[in-house]
Amino acid sequence: MEIRPFNYPVQILVALATVLPAVLCMGFTSAQESNEHTGKASLPGFIEIGGAADLILSLSRFSEGESSTSIAAKQLEVGVGIEPHAWIGSEFGWIREHEEGHGEEEDGRNLGFITGSIVVGPPDGRWWLKGGVQFLPFTLFETAGFQAVQDAGIGPLETGGVVDPLSYEIGSISEKSLMLGVSIGEFRGNVYGYHGDDARSDEPRSGFGAVLGYRKHVDEEDEIAFNLSFIDDLGTLAGFQEEVFGHDEEAHSAHHGADHDAHHGADHGGLPTGSDERMPGWAAATAIRYNGVTITVEYMISQDRYAPGVLAFDGRGARPAVWSLEVGYGFELAGRGGALALGYHGTSEAAGLGIPSVRYLSVVSVDLWKETLSSTLEWLHDREYGIARGGSGKNTSKFTLLLGVAF
Repeated sequence: MEIRPFNYPVQILVALATVLPAVLCMGFTSAQESNEHTGKASLPGFIEIGGAADLILSLSRFSEGESSTSIAAKQLEVGVGIEPHAWIGSEFGWIREHEEGHGEEEDGRNLGFITGSIVVGPPDGRWWLKGGVQFLPFTLFETAGFQAVQDAGIGPLETGGVVDPLSYEIGSISEKSLMLGVSIGEFRGNVYGYHGDDARSDEPRSGFGAVLGYRKHVDEEDEIAFNLSFIDDLGTLAGFQEEVFGHDEEAHSAHHGADHDAHHGADHGGLPTGSDERMPGWAAATAIRYNGVTITVEYMISQDRYAPGVLAFDGRGARPAVWSLEVGYGFELAGRGGALALGYHGTSEAAGLGIPSVRYLSVVSVDLWKETLSSTLEWLHDREYGIARGGSGKNTSKFTLLLGVAF
């Protein structure tokens, strides 16, 4: 029996591409007519365009006494939101992100993402159906504008740091997908199916996940929230595809239309026995905001141990876990808004995933001009796994200055 790929999001996008030009023409015509008295034309009210650009300057010091400096465009992002009807909306985005290397891999690399999704549902948000190429809600952290879970659970949890949380580095996934969500009182949840490339096979792989969340506003400023996420196969996440199965994430993103120079492919024949087995994963998150203080926590773990030949730790199959804890405080000084944040990120049995064992960070951010121009200074300290446990045993301290523009 032939199994057909999960292509509903693609069909939806094709339908949008067919209808959208006519809708836009009607909107622009209406806008021009409404502005005849001024002699100017403007975007229709149902279209929003935004973006961001971040520039970073970093200084790193290694445990051997060496140091290095780097300057890069941390992120370039452009997004378009279209809502031609109260029941229909769409989002399209292009994101170019510079991912820092760990340890002495200071050159890092550039990742490209193109996302596009359509959401259908009543204005009151009781339910929604969202399809397209989108970030899926296994990790709850929002980094650098990624709206991974804007329609599900409690997310996104906003990180105060310049660097991506370790839970995001491992738990992010962007695929063709279809998501059904519901909202009942203070509870939200969704189920989704996805379909995309897999480094473990020459054939695409389909899978599913689910999210259940609770969010309660204590008053206008304070709130408390909890979230539980599930995915059927951790191996489809970006961190596992790259580090465990040798899949190039930049090429994977290019499969969805991103600009790239990397070669796509993995030596499937060289994969160890058991690589193709699905390993479910769980993630729990919470966010508490009270009197200007925000505490966010996220914890991820595999449901069971991997086969030793696939992912090992201390001579046996690993059961990797990743967590992120951040405490932030917002303030106003001399008429300018700002924020302080302290973070503790860590991992367990995750040396094979290419991430540090422990990370400490402190961050201060200041709004320089009308929430359009901002600056962020970050200090972080990474401790790698010891050599006996599959790591380098090295430590790295890094100072990073970021200047960001948002529109």
